[in-house]
Amino acid sequence: MIRERRIPSDKSAELAEVLESLIDFSRVFRIVEVGCGRGRLAIRMAGLVGGRGHVLGLDTSKEILGLAVRDARAERVSNITFDVGDARSLRLPDGGADMVVCSSLLCSLKEVDSVVREMLRITRKGGVVAIAEPSGEQRCHDPDSPRFTYLSSKLNGAFVRGWRRRGVDQHIGLRVPEILLRHGLKEIAAEVVTQVFLMSDPRRAFEDVEDQLTTESSRLPAPTQALVGRGGMTRKEIEQHHAMSRRRLADFMSNPEKIRGRGYVRVTSPLLVCAGRVPE
Repeated sequence: MIRERRIPSDKSAELAEVLESLIDFSRVFRIVEVGCGRGRLAIRMAGLVGGRGHVLGLDTSKEILGLAVRDARAERVSNITFDVGDARSLRLPDGGADMVVCSSLLCSLKEVDSVVREMLRITRKGGVVAIAEPSGEQRCHDPDSPRFTYLSSKLNGAFVRGWRRRGVDQHIGLRVPEILLRHGLKEIAAEVVTQVFLMSDPRRAFEDVEDQLTTESSRLPAPTQALVGRGGMTRKEIEQHHAMSRRRLADFMSNPEKIRGRGYVRVTSPLLVCAGRVPE
């Protein structure tokens, strides 16, 4: 019997599981997550260290940190703190953390080496640095609409090319092992986290599919439209992709069983998770 389940909309659960497989958390007490965003991973790591440890989540956005604080309180997680912090210049002492983590951060920055140096600076000797970054494009296939499949692929590629024009590598995950080695880390190990959203998967709850399609059909903010435009996507193509996404959501809401019988599938960008130890 196949049981229905909700598939999480973010990768924090899978990422936390991979980190737990790569790192001995019994030796970890003080964790710093740089660029923590909404704090989903930080909250899960707080659960891994329990009452014996503490997690500090840092981000540049006070607004998003407010949401992280609210979520931590809602989940009754007390061994966690959130604060404003710039990854390029952390206001933390040398060697104060047992483990320093970042996820999907380097893929949006030019100053990769300076950020890694800061992460190493605040990690104690023998401590761990873990970095999770995208290593490839997101993919989708709609057997009922080759046009949508084409536009989705072009949009994802344009997004990567737009960032590249800014000097930022959206697939930097492939370079992370070399970066860690270059900065002197030892015992480097790696795993991959990705998610598959198959429309017809019987384990998926109605709300899960609705959440996915709602996210996919959201209009791109103006700065993102400009970014993918520089990457080769025309405004007409952006609008057509958006209209087709909205239509899929509307079809699902009006007749969920019919659309769930289709083979529409989306595979998220693979997240390469690397962990290395700072030499004693």
